[in-house]
Amino acid sequence: MAEKIIELVFGKRGSGKSELAKILLRQHSRYIVFDTLGEYTEGVIVQDLEELKALWGKVYRRPFRIIYQPLDPDGEFPTVAQLVLRCGDVTLLIEEVDRYARPLAMCIQFKEIVQRGRHNNIALIGVTQRPHGVDRLLTSQAKKMCIFNTTEPRDIEYFKDVIGDNVVPKIEALKPFEYVEWLDGKDELLVKKETL
Repeated sequence: MAEKIIELVFGKRGSGKSELAKILLRQHSRYIVFDTLGEYTEGVIVQDLEELKALWGKVYRRPFRIIYQPLDPDGEFPTVAQLVLRCGDVTLLIEEVDRYARPLAMCIQFKEIVQRGRHNNIALIGVTQRPHGVDRLLTSQAKKMCIFNTTEPRDIEYFKDVIGDNVVPKIEALKPFEYVEWLDGKDELLVKKETL
């Protein structure tokens, strides 16, 4: 069984980040998507927390694909994170992960997923436009980052600080739907093109 890792996908709106996240998700047979943007359709779509809990209770022991579109994202996120922790052996994809991984504002359940989720066989895919708002706890645990085109100076500085100076010219040279792939422990930064 492959190691469960944290993968982060960054890029401005329309760059292709959600499409790449969907491709990454297809590698997993048990997942829940915390979909605040209504971007995902490959699974059972649920919008009510009680309905989510009931469905989860029926399927958590076998393969499942659940797309949760919360009515109260900020209020419901800790409960969903707790369900993921209890279940284990699952992939959690979070759109707008910066909302839940702000410095000094991560809920305890999400911190547990970030710090120790791999021990419960939990994979995490985080997607956001705003990397500079993501707590370094999350990026320090990431094994893979995919960076699509971005021109926001604070985001460029963030990547420079997290990855190194050599990432800046690669980001600046990206064409539509291309991204820079960073893998923990590898010196080489690869430029890849999103393919469906």
